[in-house]
Amino acid sequence: MTSLQSLVQDSFTRRRTVAIIVALILTALVPLADSVLPAGWSSVLLAAGILLLMVTLLLLVRPGSSDALGAAESDGGNRRGAGLLLYLSPVILLNLVYPLVSPAMAAVDVGGVQLTLVVLASSITVPWLAQAACLPAYRAIGDLMAERDMAAITRRFCTTWPAMFIQSLPLVVVFAVPLWLATHWSLPALATYAALCALHLLFVQSLILTNVGERRGLWALAWAAYAVALFAAPTLWWLPPLLGTLTQVAAMGRGLAAARFARRLDARHFSADLVRGLLLGAVLWADKFVLFLVTDGDFQVVIVFLAMLPAVVAYNYYFVNLAPRVDRAVTELHRTIAEEPLTLLATRSRALSRTVDRAILSTGAVGMILTLVVVLLLEGIQPVSALLAVAVGVASWAFMILTLLSYELDYIGEKVLPQILGGTHLALCAAAFLLVGAVQGSAGALLAYSLLVVADLVLVAVAWVLYKRHWTQPEYTLFWRHATSW
Repeated sequence: MTSLQSLVQDSFTRRRTVAIIVALILTALVPLADSVLPAGWSSVLLAAGILLLMVTLLLLVRPGSSDALGAAESDGGNRRGAGLLLYLSPVILLNLVYPLVSPAMAAVDVGGVQLTLVVLASSITVPWLAQAACLPAYRAIGDLMAERDMAAITRRFCTTWPAMFIQSLPLVVVFAVPLWLATHWSLPALATYAALCALHLLFVQSLILTNVGERRGLWALAWAAYAVALFAAPTLWWLPPLLGTLTQVAAMGRGLAAARFARRLDARHFSADLVRGLLLGAVLWADKFVLFLVTDGDFQVVIVFLAMLPAVVAYNYYFVNLAPRVDRAVTELHRTIAEEPLTLLATRSRALSRTVDRAILSTGAVGMILTLVVVLLLEGIQPVSALLAVAVGVASWAFMILTLLSYELDYIGEKVLPQILGGTHLALCAAAFLLVGAVQGSAGALLAYSLLVVADLVLVAVAWVLYKRHWTQPEYTLFWRHATSW
């Protein structure tokens, strides 16, 4: 039975690997369609992209499966499909609303800078900022996570949230200073940017409890309130994050009373978490911020955001549909060590390694197939932008995989290696954009992302080797190594 399971598992792994490679090759070849295929084929490519998108989305949310490219499992397929759609609500809603309200924002001037540009700068900053600002909260509630007592977790969070928010505010300065040095914005424009970042910081921290409790409906409600406020009053830049925060504060109920006993988090641990979050978050989000600094916001925003969308969707797919299976496998290994005969340990350990491998490769396959979809659609609609979409899409895919591998290394206890990988990526990102900063327009972005594709694929290979080294024997890395060090 074990050998049969191993054979089936190897088949799943091969299929995912083949899907990634084939989708990557096809993605790279799509921009050549104009010079190879006869006229009129753009509509065929567009239709192929639409069809592939529909099939992929159907696989992602289909009932009875939490794995888009592999074995069906009955455990919560409908729930996970709906949960993924709810979890993607910010991606769906904001991509619908922003194009509608951009003209109204562009008509407003803030200290000599269009409000659209200030909001864009904030939107690029916040995901990276949030990665660092939310990490200390998980340390504060970490000892309560196993019991999943949301009442106790809410009280603990409300006790630490006021101080955590205040202690996180210096991060806004960390981003505002390079923005000012690069753009020379006026003080009112810079102050509006900083206030937007601070309000969004409050908003994303308010979402932590909803995320921990897997309350996808409440998560979607927060982003729906945000989108409604943005649509109804696009020039009131402070309203969307504030209204979104209020939906979460209302849901905390009586747990808010614990805020009276607010306590300050340990400064040393807090600072370490901020640095760790900044370096981990840099992999997926730093390129957009550096691109904004180098171009002063004058880049093909729509193309860049469309091309990175597959990586964002795949990233969310991992945490909604696949990460819970990894957590269950780790819990099962822990139970085996504590309660079962040691003869079962090797089997449980191999099962955990296979589960993590499948999760990463499945996420990679979903991300690369969706990247192919976006490139096909752009080749059919706007072929002049297809090559840039390939560079940004493949680079974003590499960023996403490197981020997941870094998370797995961090999860297993290797705290330094992910930070080294994140710092290396950040240095390469800055170098790539600064080297081509003199090249104007999409040509500069294309060259920079092309360089990052090569550099980050090398980093992904290094991270994969490190990941396999530590996850081949997870029972040692997760448990025995700590026991023998006492």
